[in-house]
Amino acid sequence: MYDLLIRNVKIYDGSEGNPYIADIGIKGDKIEAIGDLKDAAAVEEIEAGGLSAMPGFIDTHCHSDMSLLYDRQHANGLMQGITTELLGQDGLSYVPLSPDNLKMYTKYLAGLNGYYPDVPLDFNTVEQYLERFHKKVAPNVAYQVPHGAIRLEAMGFLDRPLTGYALDKAKALMRQAFEEGAVAFSTGLSYYPCSYADTEELIELCKVCAEYDVPFVIHTRSVFRGEPFDPTLEAIQIARKAGCRLHFSHFRTSPANYGRTAELLEPVEKAIDEGMKITCETYCYYSGAGYAVVFLPPWAVEGGYEATLERLADKSLRERIYEGMRANTIPPVDGTFTQLDKNVQYLGMSFEEVARLRGQTNEEMMCDILLEEGLNVGYYANPTGDEAIRRQLDDDFTELLKKPYYMVCTDSIPHGLKPHPRAFGTFPRFLRLAREKGVPFETVANRMAKNPARTFRLNGRGSIETGNYADIVIFNEQTVTDTATYRDARRSPKGIPYVIVNGKTAVYDEKVTGVLNGHAICRGN
Repeated sequence: MYDLLIRNVKIYDGSEGNPYIADIGIKGDKIEAIGDLKDAAAVEEIEAGGLSAMPGFIDTHCHSDMSLLYDRQHANGLMQGITTELLGQDGLSYVPLSPDNLKMYTKYLAGLNGYYPDVPLDFNTVEQYLERFHKKVAPNVAYQVPHGAIRLEAMGFLDRPLTGYALDKAKALMRQAFEEGAVAFSTGLSYYPCSYADTEELIELCKVCAEYDVPFVIHTRSVFRGEPFDPTLEAIQIARKAGCRLHFSHFRTSPANYGRTAELLEPVEKAIDEGMKITCETYCYYSGAGYAVVFLPPWAVEGGYEATLERLADKSLRERIYEGMRANTIPPVDGTFTQLDKNVQYLGMSFEEVARLRGQTNEEMMCDILLEEGLNVGYYANPTGDEAIRRQLDDDFTELLKKPYYMVCTDSIPHGLKPHPRAFGTFPRFLRLAREKGVPFETVANRMAKNPARTFRLNGRGSIETGNYADIVIFNEQTVTDTATYRDARRSPKGIPYVIVNGKTAVYDEKVTGVLNGHAICRGN
């Protein structure tokens, strides 16, 4: 007697081997049998004739760190087939932090991760944070120790590299985080306080990654005090000197370099040929998204939340802030608002439109909006409307997916009323693109599940095999597609009728069931 029996399903098991049709018998949270189980009985059965199964998708990059504690069902990810999410991305998350730093940093990151007064800030360690998720949310979660939190706790929100005692404290915090279950170390070198670090600081921190054999996950640098640098080569240099594994966040072409995947990957493949262990991830959209504090110059945010608001309120500093915003062209002050609480009339409007309505420049408008909203401002970069560029980017994304060291991420920011569509459509969109462009589904299953499980050592996940956890996505190869758009993002995908998380049906007939059976996955487990 099985708890759940999936009958007559076409299985892409994650190994890149040929698919086959079989039954899957599940008992408890594990796969107990795969084969001809026609004589078996079960408490629950799914007749999956004509449908296909893949291992539950592992989202290697998302920003659900706070919203998942508020919206535990997490339908936007679950209905894509995502059964595991890696939190702590871009160095922008919440543990390990002392109570005062946690309170401040939560407000500072509100535009990215959301701010929910109903969510108690009663976690200060990785162990405590992971406990908040275990069997209390729908998907599994794993956690990466974030560079921003480590710097903040070791030294404060200060514009100088970690050295001496502060560096020693940061390393000790990292070791404790890995001992408590963190699976990687992440940084985002477009974001403060992470960007205050120099290359040498990151080499020293990444030596701890080498001690624990965990990946260094990097959103490459866009800010380095005006000095010339190559962000990809800096990342490779850090990992090479530290002796650790390297994982590039959302490493893809854009409207600025579309059609040039070979050029993008040349230094990566050279380093791999030289013996380095490097992996990458991508999502399949034409622009990114973020939180609007990123537009401010580095000195304006030093000190964190209250200090940033004080400078924005000081009219005597405004011209200097505007000058810094204009000089910081990565990113330029251009985009569309996704999150506003006090100026909801501007949601879904471009910065240019809002500035024109207010009779201001983009920089003036943004500073006022950040001040009015208490920094809780989200946006997405305006996507290219050029159809030829979009078609080429679609080709680029599927070309990257063919690489054996690639995997898939959403980089989703579910926070905000008008979010980027990647929070709702990335994985089904990739399945559709694979169908249209002839990428084998056995390759896709490997990139969406097996590769990330292997890279982040998520043991017992990422493949459909006996003894593994029963994380399974059941979909229709011919109809699976995304429906979310930039203008209407909160639309569910089609063609994914069932999603199983640890043996429980979390999506049934394309509807979430309310089951909260996700595990907190710890390093080494």
